[in-house]
Amino acid sequence: MFSVSFDGGTFPLSDVQENPARYVKRLERAKVTPGYASCLCQTSSPLQLVIRRYGTLFHLAGWPDDGHRHDRDCAFFKDPNASRPVSGRDTKAAIYATPAGLNIKLDASLILREATTGSRGSPAKPSNRASRRSASLLAFLQTLWAEAGLNHWNGASTSRHWGHCNSQLLAEIGTALINGTDAQNVLHIMRRFDEADRAAINAEFDAFIARLSVEQRATTRGLVIGEINEVSPTQYGHAVSLRQSARKYYAGAPLIEHAARTYSHAWRALGDRSSRVVALLLVERTPKGHLKVVDLAAMLCSHAFLPCDSIHEVAMANRLVAERRDFIKPVRVAEGDDMLPDFILRDTDIETHIEVYGMNGVPSYEARKQQKRALRSARHIPAVEWDVDKDALTSVRLPPPKNA
Repeated sequence: MFSVSFDGGTFPLSDVQENPARYVKRLERAKVTPGYASCLCQTSSPLQLVIRRYGTLFHLAGWPDDGHRHDRDCAFFKDPNASRPVSGRDTKAAIYATPAGLNIKLDASLILREATTGSRGSPAKPSNRASRRSASLLAFLQTLWAEAGLNHWNGASTSRHWGHCNSQLLAEIGTALINGTDAQNVLHIMRRFDEADRAAINAEFDAFIARLSVEQRATTRGLVIGEINEVSPTQYGHAVSLRQSARKYYAGAPLIEHAARTYSHAWRALGDRSSRVVALLLVERTPKGHLKVVDLAAMLCSHAFLPCDSIHEVAMANRLVAERRDFIKPVRVAEGDDMLPDFILRDTDIETHIEVYGMNGVPSYEARKQQKRALRSARHIPAVEWDVDKDALTSVRLPPPKNA
């Protein structure tokens, strides 16, 4: 378990991440003098950490371009070989990285003006200038998850809670721009509920909602990230609740039906205790003060919040976590990855790919399967394959970790 130091004290990193309210005053002082915190994952040489304010709390983030220097099991470690958003040189990309943070353009409007129609705004005016691409809500959520390192598992534990996810996400999004606006003005990442902090948590969320104005000529919208608890029918549609709060978000039946089709794997997993479903909600405030969902993305995750593409991947991820394996769930954040295996074991002598075959018999799927097999063979990459139609997960043999 790694520790961090600031304001003259040393604290477990896990506690700072999961209980940020306990450290507000200390981090506020450290942000002024000396202006940073320190990570003690490398006992011979403490590494500086950025202290970022998001809302009323402070969060720790890795120092720019310093991630590779942290211990591989540290939350601030950044794999220099991992796929990253394109650099700022491609300013037409929907999501690109700059020294100041991520710059994101969503295909959803955060300000709906009187002349626009629909949830995504009015059609763009004709222009001879090449326009910037835009990202779907799901693409943004997946990229943010990967940037926060939440698609990695180092095998040091067998669980991960929402407080850790919240801290890692805020560390990455703290200085980002979303549709040209500071992220903290338009995006709220739900905090882990703590009864002792109920009043502060509610006040923080109410302050965010208060910025969602309903004016005569424009409606200001916001984005909310949290874990779905329930989607239940109401007289006029459906009510969505998040696990971190009892507040209801109201959505029309057509949107819920669209979400069930578009995010079918995630939607079918609602209520499954072995998995989790994380949502990115685009919301606006009605004249009566209710929160209306005008668009959403749902991302299926394992029990430890690792992103997955099917319930079979959830089962594999849960097994790998339970066996304390060191692995990655690759997420496509840029073009050019011709492999993109379902998982990559990092604790074997040679990194091992894991493929979960759950769409057997579909011609395009079978063709892609053979293509990936040929690429792995040519590159001498070992692989484990699980055919869910033929074998039980317990019968799949994984290579032992090199230090076993």
